This record gives sequence, structure tokens and C-alpha cells, in this order.
Amino acid sequence: PSSMVDMEVQILTTGYWPVYPQYPHLLLPDSLTTLQSQFLTHYKQKYQGRKIVWQYALGNCTVRFTTKTKQYDLIVSLCQTLVLLCFNSTHKAKWTFEEIGQAIGFSEDEREELERILFSLSVGKEGTRVLKRLKVKNNTNNTNHSSMAIATAATTEYAYQVNEKFSSPHRRIRIINILKKETREERDKVVEAVSRDRLYLIDAVLVRIMKARKAILHKDLMSQVLEQIKVPAQASDIKKRIESLIEREYMERDEKVRERYNYLA
Repeated sequence: PSSMVDMEVQILTTGYWPVYPQYPHLLLPDSLTTLQSQFLTHYKQKYQGRKIVWQYALGNCTVRFTTKTKQYDLIVSLCQTLVLLCFNSTHKAKWTFEEIGQAIGFSEDEREELERILFSLSVGKEGTRVLKRLKVKNNTNNTNHSSMAIATAATTEYAYQVNEKFSSPHRRIRIINILKKETREERDKVVEAVSRDRLYLIDAVLVRIMKARKAILHKDLMSQVLEQIKVPAQASDIKKRIESLIEREYMERDEKVRERYNYLA
């Protein structure tokens, strides 16, 4: 029930953080969506014109896991939590890979991520295997012989159920998801996306200052932007954005005083 769920929200500034998976079709339980809606209502009333983009990949949860003899608090990611919540069902004890993916809203693009999640919950290090996997079919077409590739690919060959024999000397257990190794191409895309977001942010600060001041000297504009900007920025970056805004006719150089800029409505 929602009364048993507490949610804490951290507001992050776009541009400070790299790009994370968005999981656009993720299916949250009612206990979380209710609290999510309440927070959005509060935030929109307090801050006008701001947009919230939920970063589910950064979410962490503490999940109470109860066996026949003991209770444990599992520190897991949001996506790991959604997988575990499938096993709260009273009418279904075993879940296949495909059924879990559908239940939590993972698309085919997130298939590898679901493999890593199930691997972490069922075949991770000793004392973290809260799920048990059961072989359901054979797959003889796997030609990738690295141990990790075989382990994750084999995840789809199993059905999963709660590990009734789970035991650990620790009451609080952190289960770390297996991380995907980032390629050079993916790193370059992240850097490009972060840089693009920061340019948009600098543009927004420049326009806001110019709209308020109407006319301002170059040195004053630079100092105010550096003071107001919420991300690391070099003076050269700001100068380039000033030139870009002049080209797009958001502002202009004063004809008489070249060190002064005028705002163009």
C-alpha cells in the first residue's frame, strides 16, 4: 500500500550530469506514481516554467525482503526493485524473462539491461541471490564464449522465482547491478549531449540577462553570466554563444559603443 512507501526526490540541474537511459515505457507501481504526481503538483506550484524529467536510472530503493525466518533490507536500483515487485504476486510464483520485461515496461532496446538486472539478483555474489533461476530451455546457438556473455545471454533461458532458502548474516544488503562497459562511441555521444545541453543553458542565461537589462557592457555581461551559470563554463564558451545570439538576432552590438550589447525584442 502507498502508506508503506516513502519517496525522496533530488533535483538535479541539467548540464551538470551526463546522459542516462530514460526507460520511456517503464511501468511504476501505483504506490510510486501517486507520490510522483503529488510531488509534481507541489513543484509546479512552487516553480513556474520548469520542466521535470525523471531520471529513473539514478533511482535507488530500500526493499523489505521477508523469508520464512528473517527480514532483510535490500538496497537496490529502481529497475531492480520493479523486477522484485513482480514476485509479490500471489497467483504467480515463476516468471520468465519475457514476462518480467513486459511487467516492468522494458522494450527490446532494454533487453541487455534486463539480462544484467536478473543476473545480479540470481547469480551475483554469495549473499545477494534473492532470486532463483530454473532452466526452461536449451540454447545451442551461442557462439560467444566469454564467461560474461554466456552468463548474461543464458539469463533468457531461465524462469525465475523467489529464493526461499536465501540467507545472509547481514540485515542490510546492497545488490549492485552489473554495469555495461561503455564503448568509445558511447562516451563520445555522452560528451556531445552534455556539451549541447550546456550551450542551451548559456544561451538561456544570456537572453534572460539581456531581456532584463536591455543594454549592457561586455565585461558586465560576462561577469553576470559567470555568476548565474550553474555549470562549469569558460569565458571563450560564453563569447561564442554571444556571437551565436547576435547571428540569430537576439541581440546586437551597439553601433556607437562596440563594447555594449543591445537586446532585440
